[in-house]
Amino acid sequence: MGMTFLSRAVMGPVGSLMALSLTAATGMAQAADDRAGAAVLVSAAIGNEVVQMVELGPKVIQVTVNDRVVYEDREGRTLSFVNAYNMEGRWLVLLQESVDGKCAARFRVLDLGGAKASVSLPFGTCSDAPKVEQADRTLTVSLPASDGKSTAAWNYRDGMLVRMR
Repeated sequence: MGMTFLSRAVMGPVGSLMALSLTAATGMAQAADDRAGAAVLVSAAIGNEVVQMVELGPKVIQVTVNDRVVYEDREGRTLSFVNAYNMEGRWLVLLQESVDGKCAARFRVLDLGGAKASVSLPFGTCSDAPKVEQADRTLTVSLPASDGKSTAAWNYRDGMLVRMR
């Protein structure tokens, strides 16, 4: 099964999941608004899961999978989906957070393939220009290093995030 996106807002600058089916999302987002006073920013069917980004208030955004909170961001200014990746049946979603004026972005991987959905620790060089590659069930995210001359890279595979360089 693939991805179906329902969105009220387009999130983030880097290859984001663009607004895709506004009419279907409006009813679902309104229901969430009525239940908890929250706003559904993005809703996406990824594989067999429904992933939502819900704004609870200023600087409080939750990521839910099938209505279960898997991550809550209380530090960042923005949180966005970069893209979703199918790694031989295991769906991964790259999330991008902007933290403060000193750091444009940091990243996390939302893993939908385990017994329960999980979110990795944050990683990145503060660059908001990731290069993402998929190979051998591994998602590699490379970013320009702060020295401007080299790159840093992280591999995510089967629930493990490892810095490679």
